Amino acid sequence: MIIETKNKKINLVFRTRKIVDISNSLKNKNFEEAFTKAYAICDLDALTKMIYTLAENEEGKHSFNSSEEVYDFLDDYRKENKTSFIEIYKNIAEALNEEGFFKKKKTKKELEEMISNPLSTMNMSEVVQKSAQKAMEAVAVEQFQGYKA
Repeated sequence: MIIETKNKKINLVFRTRKIVDISNSLKNKNFEEAFTKAYAICDLDALTKMIYTLAENEEGKHSFNSSEEVYDFLDDYRKENKTSFIEIYKNIAEALNEEGFFKKKKTKKELEEMISNPLSTMNMSEVVQKSAQKAMEAVAVEQFQGYKA
């Protein structure tokens, strides 16, 4: 995926190693979950980390030396193309989908639903774990209610 300004041209190169690096930098082992959450809230720090990791120049070398360079590039790109951060995320989501980095290939509608679904920003495993813990505590309280030492 090529992203270009008048001063710089980068290619976002999607490789498994890079996707794992992004997951680790976003502190989430599930890339799709991390990406969806970042996309849904338009997390600029996450977007910068993704572009920093994925971007290569025409020689196949790393395009940026710091996240500050990525921020400047994004500002230039938005101004020159009259676009928004959410549009940039959308384009990256489409490219990731085409490259097969989500659990399954999604339709355009499914990609749009990724960010419109309020559950997409919730860590469902954590919610289920907390609910189960509360239920077990309630059962334990009920079991020992009449017990006297």
